[in-house]
Amino acid sequence: MSEYTNFVSMTKPEAADYLVEFLDDMEPALERFASSVEVLLTFEPASLREAWASTVTRLSWRVGYAPPSRGQPGPRIGTDEIEPAQELPSWFHHPSGAGYARFSSESLWLIDGAARYLGETVIRSTAGHWAPGNERMKGYMFQNQPVIVGVTADPVSPMQTCAVLASKELGSTTPAGPRTLTDVYERWVS
Repeated sequence: MSEYTNFVSMTKPEAADYLVEFLDDMEPALERFASSVEVLLTFEPASLREAWASTVTRLSWRVGYAPPSRGQPGPRIGTDEIEPAQELPSWFHHPSGAGYARFSSESLWLIDGAARYLGETVIRSTAGHWAPGNERMKGYMFQNQPVIVGVTADPVSPMQTCAVLASKELGSTTPAGPRTLTDVYERWVS
């Protein structure tokens, strides 16, 4: 892939094809994550605590990024300041409302692994499954992106969720709400 993934411009068949690629990459992505955080992935809800605890010690912002003061917009990060698309998780899109570009590439890979692990743990203990995000409302944030459906009333995005958790750990957002993979799991499946 020579460009960052553009979920907004995808057609439904393209989003379905992307999801197949995303799921085909699941096993190697989880192996890479397990190796990075040096944790045995058992897909048991209790294992989420150790996986996240090991992840947070490795998170960092992109070199040169400083979180803005509360209530201020973050700095714009140009495409020339980011690694080529081939060196980042396939779901990385820029620009994004999620602010993925503010994380170091190593952190993006950790977010990828943590998100996939959270997603697979939820799926294995519920009736949920991965699907392309598809809502008819204009500006739907997860349009065509991998989300989990069948767990909560609305689809949930493990990638976005883990990016928010990572941001909280690095101190750039309010500490309100879930702070760990375990917190998220408990909210989604209760």
